Amino acid sequence: MSDTVRTYETQWLGQPALAIETSSLRFVTVPGMGAKIVSLFDSRASREWLLPPIHRSFQPVPYGAPFVEQDMSGWDEMFPTIGACPYPLAGRYRNSPLPDHGEVWAIPWDVEAVMTDSICLSVMGRALPYRLVRTTQVFSDQRVRLAFEVVNTGSEPIVALWAAHPQFVVDDNTRIRLPESVKRVINVHQTRDWGTVGQSYPWSEAQAEDGHWHRLDCIGTADRHNCRKFYLPPDEPVSWAALQQGDDGDWIRLSWDARSVPYLGIWVDEGTYNAAPTAALEPATGFYDSLDWAWQNNRVMHLPPNEPIRWYLNIEVGNGMIE
Repeated sequence: MSDTVRTYETQWLGQPALAIETSSLRFVTVPGMGAKIVSLFDSRASREWLLPPIHRSFQPVPYGAPFVEQDMSGWDEMFPTIGACPYPLAGRYRNSPLPDHGEVWAIPWDVEAVMTDSICLSVMGRALPYRLVRTTQVFSDQRVRLAFEVVNTGSEPIVALWAAHPQFVVDDNTRIRLPESVKRVINVHQTRDWGTVGQSYPWSEAQAEDGHWHRLDCIGTADRHNCRKFYLPPDEPVSWAALQQGDDGDWIRLSWDARSVPYLGIWVDEGTYNAAPTAALEPATGFYDSLDWAWQNNRVMHLPPNEPIRWYLNIEVGNGMIE
């Protein structure tokens, strides 16, 4: 662990925030805004990796609001769904409405502990009975870990899914980096370029519906007014994904244990919802997006009563070769 790490109170657009900083990386989160991560700043490269609120001015939104009504910045946690849907499992909570992009991004989190090298936050579910905890801890100057624990506080089993939702700063020089084992991706969002949901395309160059070939590992400018969402095949898990500037420039890399986080979504917005291009690498515990769909696919997180379920996500910055 870095011997220069410190945690401290700060502010983000007038909101109380907490920061962890090493000589290479600054991490800032706003507990009262769904534990939103508002800054991942690579100090060595002077590069901010997370989008600021450029689509519209920052404003808090009420519980249950559509996700696009908020400021569309930073990194939000998606739980217990991404797409709005009725709760699918038979029992006490059957058909309970689950909000767009889950609910925890729109609920204030409690500060459990602030240590020299870590910040622990927690939130209680509203639509379903659970307690979700996220502990951010420094592992080195260039790497922090988000460690998650969820406990079903009810009396009957429930299902859920979690996904990371970072909106990264990108440009036409940014490349999406995946392990060499990745050969194909699956379209899960119908658009003019990529047609029907469920169609498979080769990674990383594919022919769109109009016959033109596109580099799927590249991001276009916001004046394209287009977007795409792919998942890796659910039976072919990976344990990392990254964004890099050019062939050997600055990078940000996410890594995880594929046994507990077996799915990966890749969202690219070229001016459809945001005023600037952005890409999201979305490790997830369900396939895909809507808890209802994931339940039908039998690819969800099962939460027995009072049994903690744990997983983690590493965030690392660097330059040059990605290992």
